[in-house]
Amino acid sequence: MRKIKQHINKEDFNDIFRLYSKQPWLCDKEDSLLELIMLCDTKLHKDLVIDLLKEFNFLDQKVFSNYLNLIADFIIVDSGFDEANCQIAAITYDDEADSSQKILDNIKMPLFQQGWSNVKTVNRFGAIPKNFKDDKYQIILVDEFIGSGKTILGRLKQLKNDIKDEKLEIKICFVAGMDSAIKRIEKEGYEVFCPLRLPRGISERFKDSQLIKAKDLMCDLEKKLCNSINAFNLSDYSFGYNEAEALYSLESCLGNTPNSVFPIFWWPKDIGEKNRNTMLTRFERGLK
Repeated sequence: MRKIKQHINKEDFNDIFRLYSKQPWLCDKEDSLLELIMLCDTKLHKDLVIDLLKEFNFLDQKVFSNYLNLIADFIIVDSGFDEANCQIAAITYDDEADSSQKILDNIKMPLFQQGWSNVKTVNRFGAIPKNFKDDKYQIILVDEFIGSGKTILGRLKQLKNDIKDEKLEIKICFVAGMDSAIKRIEKEGYEVFCPLRLPRGISERFKDSQLIKAKDLMCDLEKKLCNSINAFNLSDYSFGYNEAEALYSLESCLGNTPNSVFPIFWWPKDIGEKNRNTMLTRFERGLK
């Protein structure tokens, strides 16, 4: 708190102080919060950053566990699937560990506690057809977060091509996700369970002239970031990947910040290619 006081004016300090009461996790992010505020050229830029932080969904262990229990309850009680015929699968395609495998592993205990002790879990997407042949025709795909829906729609298309059988049943579970992406999947006829559905952080919260201004302000802020890092181009992540505009992350020890989140919160270098002390961390090979 002392460092914040030394580097910003009284008005900004009061705004941040009020922010702490709504978002207690920021109390442990003083240095990175200060750096983010100092990235802002005007009060309008600061107001936008503070507004987005007020709406941010930062899940701690307790909330995360509660959502896992809700997913387990949906699978057992509401999905209509039977343990004997069900396989719960990560959407992981290659040999890199990812968030869907993490959710698959974390969901095992809530499922066990609620009565499913022998359900088939599948760590690789490519193994689903083999298990289907063993009469596991009810498939639940799991992941932590859905941003644009592009990845999961691709997986669904591939699965329908790989398994041409009328017995095939598919449902999908996410811990959290963008409501617009979830609706895209639901329009394709799939049931989605997601306890935390989020609006776009700017486009679905501002209107008319305020929307135009907010977008311009965010573009200004993104101009302070490095244009490219190795094979990663900032333009691909502007406003979040596929412009998802997500305001979401798990507590740092629990997960990897999705690339759907506004890059001002996690992009690791500034325009001068200096490492940033970011509020959130995204691990991706080569992104450093």
